Formats: sequence, structure tokens, C-alpha cells
Amino acid sequence: MGEALNLTRGPGGQKRLLLSFDGGSKAEVATEILDTLKARGVHTTIFLTGAFIQRFPALVKRMAAEGHELGNHTMNHPHFAPGMKRDPKWTRERVQRELLEADAALVRLLGRPMDPYWRAPYGEHTAEIRRWAEELGYRHVGWSEGADTLDWATPKERRLYRSGDAILRRLRQRLDRDGDGLIVLMHLGSERLEKDRPSAGLGAFMDRASREGWTFVAVGAFLHDLGKPAWDPQRRLALLQPPVSASQGR
Repeated sequence: MGEALNLTRGPGGQKRLLLSFDGGSKAEVATEILDTLKARGVHTTIFLTGAFIQRFPALVKRMAAEGHELGNHTMNHPHFAPGMKRDPKWTRERVQRELLEADAALVRLLGRPMDPYWRAPYGEHTAEIRRWAEELGYRHVGWSEGADTLDWATPKERRLYRSGDAILRRLRQRLDRDGDGLIVLMHLGSERLEKDRPSAGLGAFMDRASREGWTFVAVGAFLHDLGKPAWDPQRRLALLQPPVSASQGR
């Protein structure tokens, strides 16, 4: 508690990487990604907003049934800290309420709380905000420098846009260079044309990496090997009963 952890890389020495996925408000490639992971027996960490949980309950139930860790991505994906400076309107109470509302949505759906991790929307956070989240039992998990695949960018964002093939090619090059412990950011939603979504080539990427000796892990494995004490998410249930309503704490 109070460590303000920001996990952006796992420990090295074992050729492991984490393909993490964010579910904000859309799910165009979620089924394809889940099929790809299931076919290879891979369990990973997926960060979900409460809005996603409410909109796509069947997908969330599938994620849980197939053994994926479900982390918190807030209720409504707000900007907590533009420019990495906390917006004053996001007080401790409001930040915590935003996290608890998302968790309550999962409890209503699955009867159990989220795993003890969260990811700040837009990657915007501060040590203060991370400590507030830790008070509720969530450690912050970001992504490794340069490992945002930018799969969310469409041709409209010309400066950031890369084709689906180019995204996976860059990721392969990153593995060759310094991939051990890498935390990769990808998304369950996509406004790209179907033929240009990196999810289409994800299975081939994973198969090649596996042949080269790489294994795919979830956040829990990295934190365990870093010696971080396990937090029992069931302890959060007391904060989620009765279910948190969107009007409280606003």
C-alpha cells in the first residue's frame, strides 16, 4: 500500500511477454482475439471499463470462463491527468468511485470482483492517483516504452497510423531486440478496415514467437516473480456491497 507501483515491464531471463488488451467502448475484434488466444491455450490480462462490461456481457463472461485476468480500466475512460498532471476535479473520492463503479459492474455480472490491477485511460496517471488506486487493492499496469502498438489509430491519424502487418512486423523486431519482459498494449475495438487489423495476423505472430522459445503470460506471473505480495480481490467486496451507483460521489 502506498507504493504507487507502475508496472511497465516484467522480469527478464525467461523469454516471456505479456500481450495485454484494453476494452474501452468497442469490441470489433474481441471475438477474433479471444479465439486466437483460446486456440493457443494462452491466458492474458484484459483491462475493461464498466461501460464495456455493460455493453458486452457475453464477451466478458467468455473472458472469465476462459481464464483471463480481468483488470480495471475505470467506468467511463476519463482523462484523469492530461499531460501527466492530475486534473483538480479528479479528487481521491472521484477517482476511487470511477474504479469501484467499474468493479461493481463486473460483480453484478459475474458475482466476483476484478483482479487486483488497473490501467489508467490514455496512460494518464500520477503517483498520487496510483496510491489512491492501491488503497482499493489495484496495482497500476502500464505498457513498455514503445510497446503501444497504436492499433487504435486509423488512416485519419496519419502520423501514428501503421498497417496491421507493419504493427506486427515492428513487434517482431522488438522481440528480437529487447523483448524479454515486454508488456504490449493492444485493443479489443478497432475502427480499421477488417483487412488492416493487426488482430488478423496475431495468431501467426504468436505461433512464430512460440517456435522461437517465447511464452505468453499474464500480469500475475510478472508480479509474482517480482516478489510483490498477492492481493486478494475478494477483500474489495465490502466496498462493492451494495453495488456502487453512478450518482454516488459525483
